[in-house]
Amino acid sequence: MIAKNQLAKLAEAKKLTLKNAEKDYLQELILFNLYREVGNKLVFKGGTALYKTQGLNRFSEDLDFTQMARRLDIQSILLKILRSLTFLGIEGKIKEFKEFSNELNVRLTFKGPLYTGNPNSLAFISLNISKRERVLSDVDKVLIVTNYPEIVSFEVFTMNCEEILAEKIRAILSRDKARDVYDLWFLLKKGVKLNQNLILRKLKKKDIEFTTKLLFKEIDLKKQQWNADLKPFIIGELPKFESVFIELRQKLSFS
Repeated sequence: MIAKNQLAKLAEAKKLTLKNAEKDYLQELILFNLYREVGNKLVFKGGTALYKTQGLNRFSEDLDFTQMARRLDIQSILLKILRSLTFLGIEGKIKEFKEFSNELNVRLTFKGPLYTGNPNSLAFISLNISKRERVLSDVDKVLIVTNYPEIVSFEVFTMNCEEILAEKIRAILSRDKARDVYDLWFLLKKGVKLNQNLILRKLKKKDIEFTTKLLFKEIDLKKQQWNADLKPFIIGELPKFESVFIELRQKLSFS
């Protein structure tokens, strides 16, 4: 396990808080071991995938996936990963394992480099796995180059950016998280194209109504959470909501 002083140096280099650096370290250990087990059977997506593979300057706490294989014994795989982490001196447990027909939500706890013996110093990592929904476009294979001493560079299978963008629009219309607006803005600034067909197929899957007017109404509602939801996780300066909203008005055009 990485020493606390070494983690602190990497946290400074990555411009993360020490607690977020610990999460980042544990995320990469999980991803490294997970992809050795599952290969392309799980497709990495969401904010953490953007942070680790596309340069998103927003640290993201959860690991989100779409399951490609019809059957996958995630619990056994996670228990195997937790056993392998004990060789690094990291004790982990499955705290929650909630399986539904269309998704799986897992919460792991770790006695990581910041653990002091106090339960409040445990680290938590959540995994969210979509089981019923298909990935609609080609999957990207991406190399993650890590800074952590126990992990060599490794490959992950990720949802491509056009499809992540479509899922971000769906998220804006279905939940109240300012981070979805920020990630959408990031993707559009990066030059990711709006694939209207992909967006409509994603929305249809969840029976979500779509009009441009409704989308901007939902974006505007996220203004109240902008600072609270984003400031603790942004690397650099958080842009004002108003300027992001204006840019989205310019970039989001649907025929």
